[in-house]
Amino acid sequence: IVLTKLSSFNLRPHHSLCIQFFVGKGYSSDFVQNMTNVIEYLNKENPLITLTGSCNDVLCSKCPNNKAQLCADNDKVASFDNACLKEYNLKIGDEIEWLTLKDMAKSRIISQGKLSEVCKNCQWKCYDI
Repeated sequence: IVLTKLSSFNLRPHHSLCIQFFVGKGYSSDFVQNMTNVIEYLNKENPLITLTGSCNDVLCSKCPNNKAQLCADNDKVASFDNACLKEYNLKIGDEIEWLTLKDMAKSRIISQGKLSEVCKNCQWKCYDI
């Protein structure tokens, strides 16, 4: 999968956290490869991110839980998104540069010890790291 330079990326707010803890594991090999490519691109190019609350997200595109643009765990992931938006003081549709969003994830959630609260019930349990 090769990412071409895009002017904007759609990203679910909680994926700003998932990306911080990605270690090359995931739902499928396609998902892992996409995640790896997206993270590399984000950190290299620092594109503008448009926050989305649906599966039109660049990471959801390869997720097996994406069922016709609706997450199979929609209520759960929506709660993760809403918790992030609250901590970031942002809303769906807002645009922000990736590195700024990444720094917000670190400074407002991770370093404040809020990961287990924001991500409670997440199957990946990154907050146990």
